[in-house]
Amino acid sequence: MIDAHCHIDLYDDPIALAQKIHHSRMSCVAVTMLPSHFRMGETHLSPFDNIHSALGIHPLRVSEGQNEVDDFLQISQSCEFIGEVGLDFSDEGKSTKELQIEVFSTIVKGFSRGKFVSIHSRMAHYDVARILGEEGVQSACFHYFTGGVVAAKELAKQGHFFSVNQRMLRGRNQDLVRELPRDRILVESDGPFLSKAPLSAIKDTYTQIGKIWGMDLSDTESLIAKNFASCRTR
Repeated sequence: MIDAHCHIDLYDDPIALAQKIHHSRMSCVAVTMLPSHFRMGETHLSPFDNIHSALGIHPLRVSEGQNEVDDFLQISQSCEFIGEVGLDFSDEGKSTKELQIEVFSTIVKGFSRGKFVSIHSRMAHYDVARILGEEGVQSACFHYFTGGVVAAKELAKQGHFFSVNQRMLRGRNQDLVRELPRDRILVESDGPFLSKAPLSAIKDTYTQIGKIWGMDLSDTESLIAKNFASCRTR
């Protein structure tokens, strides 16, 4: 199984969680909020070969992140996993909208071919898609997408993917799993924001997606593993 978006560094005991993930053999993309967080976490997570440290500048941390853009671009040259990055035009983020656009438009230049990119796009998916398109970036993963099925289908046509979490499957966003091409779906815990127990959350999400698709767990795991391998920028 694969957790495509988890904030391991925000748990009370990140190393204990990393050890549990390692022993479970579940793969995990450990997203970060800032390049400085990535640097701190990478040293601690490097012994765990199934945990992938991801380089991020979260849109809601952009006031701090603007001072780390050069560091982001430098690290991105050798970092395969990028996240969490993107835009947030909700009430939380609207005061920094212009700065977010400026920073995201700059760091997208670091999303070179062959990278896994986890995207935040709350109330901003059109602008995210526009900026990605301007740089020719395809096959990014929209994490916890809430923009609706019509917008999701258009993004899927552009080559993008979607990571689905437990909460999405309880509401109208489960329609994404029903209506999008199956080869565009990944799974995430978005822990600790959505789950204090990411391993069990991931297992439950896989099970629920399998039921929606009418597939057994083994086939669901195989398809999502193939999707994850394909979800690389090009």
